[in-house]
Amino acid sequence: MATIKVDITGTRYTVGAAPRPKNDMDGRQRTDRQTGTPLFTTQLVKVDAEGAEILTITTPGAPQVEQGAEVRPVGLIAIPWQQGQRAGVAFKADRIEPAHAQASKAS
Repeated sequence: MATIKVDITGTRYTVGAAPRPKNDMDGRQRTDRQTGTPLFTTQLVKVDAEGAEILTITTPGAPQVEQGAEVRPVGLIAIPWQQGQRAGVAFKADRIEPAHAQASKAS
């Protein structure tokens, strides 16, 4: 599976919808293949110089963020996919943390 690292420099992300479990077609929560950690999806609104876009980002474990919070997806990657006539891009991050967490680490 090809992955593309996403540069988040100069981009703001805000939580559009709170994290929720990522379920399979049978309603069972999906887990990370390597660690077995439950997967969650969080809807983020990405804002940059070109405008705004809504992204759904999958993370292992539930991010401790609320709707409307400014956040930072850490280790964000894009994963192109194709199934038959359908194609798209999925997004996955190591974690989603409050944007102020990065500013605190820099101090």
